[in-house]
Amino acid sequence: MKLSKIVFTGCVACLLAVAVVMTAVQPAESNCGSCGAAGKAGAKHAHAITAGTGYSALEDAQKAGVEAATKAKKNIGKCKPKLVLVFGMAKKFDQAKALEGVTSVFDASLVYGCAGYNTITEEGNAGTVSVLAIGGDIAVTPVMCGKKDLSECGKMIGEGLKKASEVKASGKVVVLIGDCHVPSNNKVVKGISGVIGEKIPVVGGAAMGGTTYCKGKIAGKGKNIGILITGDFLVGCSTLNKGPADVHANPIVAAAGQAFKDAVGENLKHTALVFAFDCGGRRGKMGKDRPEELKVMQAVVGTKMPLIGFYGSGEMGPKACGQPSAGVGYHISACALINK
Repeated sequence: MKLSKIVFTGCVACLLAVAVVMTAVQPAESNCGSCGAAGKAGAKHAHAITAGTGYSALEDAQKAGVEAATKAKKNIGKCKPKLVLVFGMAKKFDQAKALEGVTSVFDASLVYGCAGYNTITEEGNAGTVSVLAIGGDIAVTPVMCGKKDLSECGKMIGEGLKKASEVKASGKVVVLIGDCHVPSNNKVVKGISGVIGEKIPVVGGAAMGGTTYCKGKIAGKGKNIGILITGDFLVGCSTLNKGPADVHANPIVAAAGQAFKDAVGENLKHTALVFAFDCGGRRGKMGKDRPEELKVMQAVVGTKMPLIGFYGSGEMGPKACGQPSAGVGYHISACALINK
């Protein structure tokens, strides 16, 4: 499996652009929780990426937002987050109240995300709210565009990310979320890639109902958000719709396990985080096997590895690293961020 190195820098001009560049050094215990490296207690041990996730299945939206955000804050430890991604359940759930709960814990200016059928972390895949806090020696550049022509929308997001994408760096990745139900998601992806190049992976998911979050508020429908993250780490990608029987008897479930295997490769010890952008149609088709999907992911990365995602209306990602990104449906897009 090919891996792309990533370095992030923030600077952008578009309908919305936010860039944050900071450095955080995490204190290590005798065994580093991110990479397993041995070291003296209290000694400093730097990582490009530090991530913490939080999950809630509460039906009270504000309480769910607080619960998930509080867990994410605890799990990221002393590292100051530079991006907070929030995925909230769309149906019969007050997403605005959930965001109020999240922003009572985190600075609203860092909070982006979207709605899904259910949310996913290492705790479960039937959540109402999931939160990722990510920081470290990275830079984050979000750009939002509301252009109705989705090819043009992708192009405008790409133009907004272009300067940040052109810095001398060994690798970059874009997380894309928005109102781009399959097959329209491919138009946004190709618009972005047409500007910043196909070598930069574009991974993500289309929001259920098209609802996106920007700076801690509901941005509404018709908005697409591309978030460029850069730093001194590696990225692994895999986008699949079926997997082999030796992973799971149900090929839909097996796709998740195989995608995680492909994305992580031989780098489990150094993996900081895995994204799981999954299909809402697959979620329904799995039926009683849905809990098994999380189990096959965890068979690869364990039960404590930070992972974050949601079941949406279209998935984005390369079939494998080194291949062009595409917008597809009825797939799972896995993306591993790996400390060197």
